[in-house]
Formats: sequence, structure tokens, C-alpha cells
Amino acid sequence: MDNLISSAIAVAVFLAFVIGLAVSIKSIPFAVIILVVSIMVCIEFFQSAKEGLKNDVNKKA
Repeated sequence: MDNLISSAIAVAVFLAFVIGLAVSIKSIPFAVIILVVSIMVCIEFFQSAKEGLKNDVNKKA
């Protein structure tokens, strides 16, 4: 559960940083790259969280 919380904080900080950077640069190609990378980060976070929670449930059983 600790990994889930720290991962969620890390993803939130990363997204805040890169979205702020994309807004300040105001370049369409850079914004598209940031969008794609942000989507990949979120997908990886949700997949890892799902797998981690499944492992936690299996350890308790």
C-alpha cells in the first residue's frame, strides 16, 4: 500500500511539472509529446497498481 501512495504522489508531481512546462513553452509538438508520455505514465501506474493490489490480496490469503 505504501508503494501505491508514493507512486500516486510521484505521478501527480510529474504530471504537474510537465503540464506546467508544456503550458509555459506553448509549442504544439511539445504538447503532443507531453500528452503521449503522460498517457503512458498513467497507464503504467494503473497497471502496476492493479498488479500490486492483486499481490497484496494473494499474500493475505
